[in-house]
Amino acid sequence: MNSPRRRAREMALKALYQAEMVKSGNEEALEQVLSSTLYHPVFEALAREFLKDTKIEQILSGEVEEFIPDFSDSLSAFPQVAAEDLPEQIRTIIDKYFKGVTGHQQSHNELAEFYKKTQNKRKKTFLVEEFARQLVARASDNHINIDQLLEKTAQNWSIERMAAIDRCILRIAICELFYFEEIPANATINEAIELAKKYSAERSYEFVNGILDRICKENKLSKSEASVAVKTKILDNNDAQTS
Repeated sequence: MNSPRRRAREMALKALYQAEMVKSGNEEALEQVLSSTLYHPVFEALAREFLKDTKIEQILSGEVEEFIPDFSDSLSAFPQVAAEDLPEQIRTIIDKYFKGVTGHQQSHNELAEFYKKTQNKRKKTFLVEEFARQLVARASDNHINIDQLLEKTAQNWSIERMAAIDRCILRIAICELFYFEEIPANATINEAIELAKKYSAERSYEFVNGILDRICKENKLSKSEASVAVKTKILDNNDAQTS
């Protein structure tokens, strides 16, 4: 199963790629990706599981099919909502389709378990959301430096000539190399290779690996350690040299 960070990288990649394709902002694209790709499937699965297992008669005889899309659409529309606020949202939606159910004592335990399960899923998914937001924010804030370094390292490959998906993978990876102190370079490179294998052309991972390996060598980056202060200085120097 994918780790939260790997899933977050996929969310960030989809957001950067979508933003580039439709010429939107990176953060706006990320909101759409988080909602449709990350949260919607989770909440839809929870709703279906709840309806499949419920013993509440009013729900079994109610508007079951209408409930599922409304539940998943409503809860995934605002992925930044805190987990502790979810029960009230859920109660509102349940009462919309199964009137009075949330006020019945005999429904209390089952609904409380549903609220708890939804909160727990939201908290786990938040780890993915949080890292994806950090990646997109830092890649956006430092995009000039990142692109300058990418252009310099690619040599005979201009950024415009690169496949859009490869360009986005490299931007995310370079952002990690220079702006995420806690992530070793070899982990970043390995994850970028996996993204290229999954989302890009057959041998694109070789191109991605070559660029990132050259960046590490030319900037004397340790593949097993990270030092953000040194790396940020390198990027700043690159920026100064090209300005």
